[in-house]
Order: sequence, then C-alpha cells, then structure tokens
Amino acid sequence: MKKRDHHGISIMTDDTELKVELARVFGLTKGDTDDVLRKLESLAEIFHTNANDLFVHWETFNVTKVQDDLELTVINLDKFHEYLQECLANKGTPSIRGSKEVSSGTVKKPLLRPSIAISSSSPSSGFPATPSLKRRKVPEGSAFKTPRTGLESSPVDYVSANNTFHSPSSNANYSDDIQSSPTKTRQNEGLPIEVLNPNLPELSLEGETSDDTSKPFSISLNFDPSKYKFRTMSMKLLESADVLDDQIDSMASIIQESKHDIELSNPCLSSQFDIYCCGRIVPDSPLYDKSSNQTLNASALYLETSRLSGVGQRVPLNLSELEEYSLFPGQIVFLKGRNPTGQEFSVKEILPLPELGMPLSNQDDLDHFAEINGHQGMKVILAAGPFCNNNTIDFTKFSQFVDKINSLNPHIVILVGPFIDITNNLVRSGDIDLQNEKKQVRDLDDLFRATISPIIRKINSKISVIMIPSLKDAVIKHCSYPQDKFDRKKFGLPKNAKVFPNPSSFSANEILFGCSNLDIFKDLRDVHKLSKNTEKPKFSSNRFDRIINHVFEQKRYYPMFPSSATFGANKNNEGEASETSQNGNMGDLLSRSDVNCASLEVPYLGLSELGDCLPDVFISPSELKPFVRVVKGVLVVNPGQFIKPSKDATKESGSYAIFDIQPPDMSSSAENNVERTDTQEHEYYHNVHKRSRVSINTV
Repeated sequence: MKKRDHHGISIMTDDTELKVELARVFGLTKGDTDDVLRKLESLAEIFHTNANDLFVHWETFNVTKVQDDLELTVINLDKFHEYLQECLANKGTPSIRGSKEVSSGTVKKPLLRPSIAISSSSPSSGFPATPSLKRRKVPEGSAFKTPRTGLESSPVDYVSANNTFHSPSSNANYSDDIQSSPTKTRQNEGLPIEVLNPNLPELSLEGETSDDTSKPFSISLNFDPSKYKFRTMSMKLLESADVLDDQIDSMASIIQESKHDIELSNPCLSSQFDIYCCGRIVPDSPLYDKSSNQTLNASALYLETSRLSGVGQRVPLNLSELEEYSLFPGQIVFLKGRNPTGQEFSVKEILPLPELGMPLSNQDDLDHFAEINGHQGMKVILAAGPFCNNNTIDFTKFSQFVDKINSLNPHIVILVGPFIDITNNLVRSGDIDLQNEKKQVRDLDDLFRATISPIIRKINSKISVIMIPSLKDAVIKHCSYPQDKFDRKKFGLPKNAKVFPNPSSFSANEILFGCSNLDIFKDLRDVHKLSKNTEKPKFSSNRFDRIINHVFEQKRYYPMFPSSATFGANKNNEGEASETSQNGNMGDLLSRSDVNCASLEVPYLGLSELGDCLPDVFISPSELKPFVRVVKGVLVVNPGQFIKPSKDATKESGSYAIFDIQPPDMSSSAENNVERTDTQEHEYYHNVHKRSRVSINTV
C-alpha cells in the first residue's frame, strides 16, 4: 500500500517492501542485526522518506559531519537520527526569509513584478508572479534520489558512485561516541582504491635517465590563451543575454542541419498538433536555491525560448506522459509535444541531441608519436587540491608526494588547484605563521612563492608539470569561470611547469585531454524519472553516468545555469539602516554568499565548450568520492581531493590517480588498442579507455 505526503510524493508504507528496499540500498547482509534494520525502518517512517533518500542523507552525514565511513550500528544510527532532526529544524531557506524582509519594508519593491498586466490568454500567464510563494519544495527527508545499484557503464564493481553531497556543515561535533570503521587506518596509504583495466601492466620508468634533451612526447594546445585574459566583474546584461540566446539558437541550427525534415516551432503558442521545439530548462522561480535542499521536481520546470524562436518567453512543462527523463536547469533540450491551451506545453518525447564524435589520428601521426615515444607508452599522474589540511598551512604531505613522483618518473604530472585554498581557515583569518622561515610572508602571493613554488621546483626537470587553477585559489586574480591561468614568472615556477587555463583542452601525443576544474558532479542535480524497462533505458540509474552524458550531450564542461551558490545564515540584526545598506533582498543574499561557489562569466561561456569532438580523457575533480568510469568511449576520471577537509588538523587523507597508457599499436593482431575507422583506411580511433590502466590511490 502507498500513501501520499502533503507534497503529493508517493511514499512506500508496506513494511515488507520497505525492509527489502532498505536492505538492498544499504547493503545489509544476514550478519547484520535486526536492530539495525528496525532502526532504519523507523527513521524512514519518522521522516517520511524512502530507502534511496535515506541512504543519501546517511552518506551526507558521513561526509559532512563525522568525515568518516561509519559502520551501520544502532549507536551510529542514533547519531544519524539527531542529525536528521537538526536538518529538519534548520530547513528554512535564505531566499524565503529574504523575500519576507523585502515585503515587510515600506520602500523596497519585490524582485519580480510585471510592468504590465498579463492576460489569461497569454502563454506567459502561467509564470508565477510571486516566485517566493510559488516555489515547489520537497521535504527535507525527500532529497535527490540515486539508487545504489545500476553501474552498468562502469567497467569495475565500484560502489562510490552513489549520490554523496556536501551540505553546509554546522559547528556541532558528531565525532564523539561514534563507532568508526576499524578498517580505515593509516596503513592503507598508497594502496589503490579502484583500478580500471587491472589486467594491463604498469609502466616501469623508475630510474630512466637520458642525456637526450628531447622528450618522448609532444604537448599541443587546443585553446587560445589570449582569449582568457578578459576583464572580470564587468559583465553586461545584453552580452550575457546574447550568449544565452546563442546557446539555444546554435543547438537549433545543429538540429535542423542533422534533421532536414523537422521544422522547429514556438512552444509558447497554442498548438493542436504535435510540434518540435528547442529551448532551455529553467526553474519556475529565479529564487530557487540549490544549496538549501530545495530539490526541483517535475512540476517546477519551465522551457525558455530564445528571442529569435519565441521572444524569450517561458512556458510550463507537463512531463506526465513521459516514461523517463533527466532534466536540469540550463539544459538545452529538443522536445516534441503540443500546447493546446497556450498555458502549458505537454511533452510527448525528449529527442536526443546530435552527438560529438571521437577524436581520430592518421597513420603517419601515430607512427611519428610511436617513434618519439620509443613504443614505451605514457605515464601520467593526476592530483587535485587542496594540498594541505584546511586547518594548517603544512605542505609536508605534498612535498613527500613530489618525492614519490620523482621516483615513479612519469612523463606528465597534472596538478589541479586549489593550491592556496581560500576556504582554508588560516587563510580566511589571515593568521599565517610559517615555521622555519626567517622572514614571514606579506601577502598570499608570498605564501605561494614560499610554500608551493619550492615544491614544484623539486620535480625532475624532465617531467612536464601542467598546473590548472581553481576558483578557490587565493592567489589568482581571475576568480570566475572560465578562468585565466597562473602567472608562471610571478610565482617563480620552473620552465618544465606549464600553466593552463580552466577549463582547457590539450593533446599529449595522440591523446586528447579535457580538464575542467569546477565541481559539476556536486552541483548538478537533475530531475529524473527512470524507466522500469531495464533492457534499453535512455538514462542510467547511476547519477554520475547521467551527469557525464549531459556534459557530452550539451557540449559544455559546465552545462548548468544558473550556477551553484551557497549562502550562510542571516546575521544582519542591526536594524533598518543596516538592511538598507545591503540594497534589498539580493544584497542580503550576496552578503551571505560563500566563496565556495561557481561564479560564471556568462559572456565568455563559449570558452567552456568541448569543441569539435569528445576528449579521450575527461578530467573533472570533485569533492565527492573519487572514481574512474568509461562513458561513450571516454575515460572519465575524478581523482578526488589530495587532502580531504577535516576538523582534525592532524588528518591528511585523500587520493590521486595514476595513468599507465599503452602505446598505439596498429597491427591487426593488437587487441584493445587503436581501431581503424570504417570510412577512412588510414584513420584510427584512439581507444584510450581500452589501453589504459588507471589506478586511484590513497595519499
């Protein structure tokens, strides 16, 4: 039997089905006590949630509160119960609170108020006039759903691709009286967490030295560095609108070029027959806040048209006829449906967008790369910051890691920021005291030169180092996405250190790398409905797979719009004068915004596009658990954080990735190597995912 809560969400109430689902999602075995299952069942009933959502909250509790991988015991579940109650008590959102403050004032005006009355026959009349009151919200216990199973596109058994979000953590200490897992010890340092293609050998390059100054590889850039040197914080509204419009119109042109028999129409106009249209998915309210667990649902989605195709109007979407979908704000979609009343577009089908192809190389290029490489393959090490504990400025662990790099002697080392993390507690407070330094640093640039630069200079000069910044890097003036590169001379970096922008695309021999240092896996939360037909589902049950597919389909490294933002508590209690100084509701939100958010430079979002083809290797560091996956023939790697944030200043645990890529072999006897195309005799697919051994190791 099922019932519906006050938000209309179906909740399972059958005891037997709920127990089976809880046991499956939480991975309970016969050895677990019945008390654990009864406690989980009690929590699901108390907080009116299902097994998948309860597991998401359990993972969030592990990551943000105790920062450990807890065992399922009754004692730990009691602490989990307290955490859920605290979340329920603090589920008020800054957007709603700010709206009330504005409406209570006598001089402030609402954020959205139509300048003219909209008639009931207008297609836009369905747009809510008071967004803060019309927002569809889901209860705190009904967070984003991600099943634990369904890793069909993953090449190995890997359970870390579950939905694990980093919610804003409170000051409460949940570490006391918690039963930690006995298997998590420091003895696991350097051991692999996950290995892709473990049957392939590791490249042994230790101790290889040569007097030859030529390198066994060549790095070519697929971007223009000068285009990233734009002025930040000077965005113009019309320029941003033109870019957002161009995203829709460009995709519409690509659709019409690939499907000549289809004519795109305006979905906002009344239509009694099915039409095809192209537009952007947007939430029903501009005050929608992803950081406050305001999970979007299917009834809160609108379709936005461009000024060319629909005068920029928005129309509500009715998705009730669809068996499966996966939608998120900012997504460009190709829809089939009708709008019989002029008030709502009923979607009959979500059509696939034209896809990018895989990169190719001709036989002469592959022969050349094999010759300069000596047929020894390529070894790459990847690590993403932060590189010290968030309570210290101690980079000893990073220095030891560089010693290991020199011993492994890879061809390329890719280091992704933040290097000096602006969210570090000492950097925030300015209380920086370097040990063993005669002269203390004057600013953050000096801190970088005194800590990071000497460690980078320790790396063997024959190893190419690629450094990519982060929006959380405290020493870079360019703090929006797309992001300019570091100043190599300013920070005294060695000649073998190459500084690239964020995002960037580059080739090492025939291998095309695409790297974006903005956490799309944490930020993008799609509204999805999965098909019960398990034979050929359009959308994967694994959340990471869906996000990666969206990135490739949208042809942008960060396809979500608006970007993710986090807000702190409202500490403004200084009266009306202080409220006025904050310039209304939006000023109040900006005053409480956190630095750990995605600041998009909208007029330059064209620099964040994938290009003409998919990369061979897609690197996207995330705060979530590290993983390596293969999606659409692309090797997707999240190396995790080198040093994970921790309340314990002595805890320095994290992960990094090692690539061992076999050399291209064009002989007919070679298996799992480059593959000749069907159309061109001398053109080959790289098949990097088949000839690469990727290991994610603990720090």
